[in-house]
Amino acid sequence: MTKPQKYRDVSRFLRSQGWENTRTRGSHHIWQSEDRTQTVSIPVHGDSVKAGIVRQVQTAFPNTPNNWN
Repeated sequence: MTKPQKYRDVSRFLRSQGWENTRTRGSHHIWQSEDRTQTVSIPVHGDSVKAGIVRQVQTAFPNTPNNWN
């Protein structure tokens, strides 16, 4: 079962994969890939990212850290 993760850890992972936080609208941080072909919105309410969003990141990036499960 996927666990909620700290936004800091999710953003660190996305940066390591070449993604950039291009803008923020309210509590939603918009990330884009280096080539600007893919976009993902990460809602941040408080300190953590909910498990459903973490699962979406895991689907897009199969090499996510093992401790995210």
